[in-house]
Amino acid sequence: MDDRFGERPAQRHRDYGFAVRLAVTIIAALTVLFAATVTIDVSAGRAARKTGAGIGPGCDRSRPAVAHYAGGVRLRRQPASRPIPCMTFVGRSVESATIGVTRSGAVMYAPRDDNTAAPPQNTVQGPEFVVRSRDRGATWTALSSGGPTTSSLVPPWMDVDPQTSRVWFLTALPTLCGARISWSDDDGNHWHTNPKVGCPGQGGERLLEGPAPRGGARSHGYAHVVYYCANGGLDTTATTLACYRSLDGGRMFTSTGGIPDPPGRAGACGVNHVARPGVAGPDGDLYFSLDLCGNLGIAISRDEGATWQRRMIARTNVQDVYTTSVATDSSGDVYVAWLAAHGASAGVERRGLPYVIISRDHGRSWSKPMMVAAPGVRQALHLAITATGTGHIAIAYLGSTSTNPNVDFNGYMTESSDALVHRPVFLSAAVNSPSRPLYPGSRTEIFGDRLFFIGDAFAPDGTPWAGFHCVGEPACPGKRVGVAARLAQP
Repeated sequence: MDDRFGERPAQRHRDYGFAVRLAVTIIAALTVLFAATVTIDVSAGRAARKTGAGIGPGCDRSRPAVAHYAGGVRLRRQPASRPIPCMTFVGRSVESATIGVTRSGAVMYAPRDDNTAAPPQNTVQGPEFVVRSRDRGATWTALSSGGPTTSSLVPPWMDVDPQTSRVWFLTALPTLCGARISWSDDDGNHWHTNPKVGCPGQGGERLLEGPAPRGGARSHGYAHVVYYCANGGLDTTATTLACYRSLDGGRMFTSTGGIPDPPGRAGACGVNHVARPGVAGPDGDLYFSLDLCGNLGIAISRDEGATWQRRMIARTNVQDVYTTSVATDSSGDVYVAWLAAHGASAGVERRGLPYVIISRDHGRSWSKPMMVAAPGVRQALHLAITATGTGHIAIAYLGSTSTNPNVDFNGYMTESSDALVHRPVFLSAAVNSPSRPLYPGSRTEIFGDRLFFIGDAFAPDGTPWAGFHCVGEPACPGKRVGVAARLAQP
């Protein structure tokens, strides 16, 4: 007997019995509560799997991304957890499809154009503006975008810088000489505008920003040096890419002085615009893609556009490069994506497939090209590439599983989190149901009714987003509708 606590044995026994009964009662109550909780959770889980609830609107859990290697080689054993394709409609749009995500998670898309006039009057009457979604694309709010703007016959450009979270929106002036550039630092609630920047402004335009390179002029009042680049004329024999630089966050621009296009006549070899605006790397160097008489090249400036180095990086049959063809990750690795034509079918040249090539030493040497399309994709239209972290890339493109050039195309997203390894794994999915395609391959395009370029971007949480169009299909009859898409983690 132990009476260290001054208790009598009988009292301890009664207390012990009460404690046992209390414990049994608590356990029984908890059992009932736990059972009810499990029932609720399982019910919610079933609903989520059925409707896509929990990962956001427009998601289709029945079509998870397919894991594959370069060349469209499907992995024999698919990962248990794969991204889910999601897409929502934004509203009436024209020509370009750009997208970005701010630091707060707000998704920005441009352009939206509620003008119902027939092309090309829809572009000259405007306005075109940026829209924002705070619920992963379920609903969209039109923003002032710096005031009523129209880009005439040149599609606008919108971008969200991943470091500063600044939203940029630029439209070519109706005179086709220069651009109107607006920006917002609060998710589009308030805007500043520079009413006229540079001349020319004939298309292929892009705004890019990045830190000053070593020895370069530093910016003041804003973290980055800002660049505006655009093609320089409708005469294809004289077109060059002109670039302008701002050291005060976009309020004033001056010519960079250098031309990224190779010397000589720009229309040589049937190439209209041999250089496309690219990106500024984390070291401040500029990387622009080149079409060198059908081979892939790169133009690099390490002095803010004053001088350029040009080199061929792949012998290939370039079908097209875009203003969205170049990306850099946080470590300075450079990625170039392009469409490479790959033969003919029944005497008709088939559209190309998306390829990616990588440099790990700031553009001095390059990897072997990788064909990155999803398994079964036989031809593609348009593409965009983006990168974040180290080796984390996403490519957006329109793809078809047929070699018939007149078939309809679906919007595809391809992602890799380890693009720098010897044999990277890619995850690919069509963002729309294949039974409801986005774009007709047989469509005849005119000014104001083209698909000029698409875009993609990473959200701060690493989710890849892409901008597409739905044009004249059963899902969007008689219209051109903007599409915001992403690959969501289940």
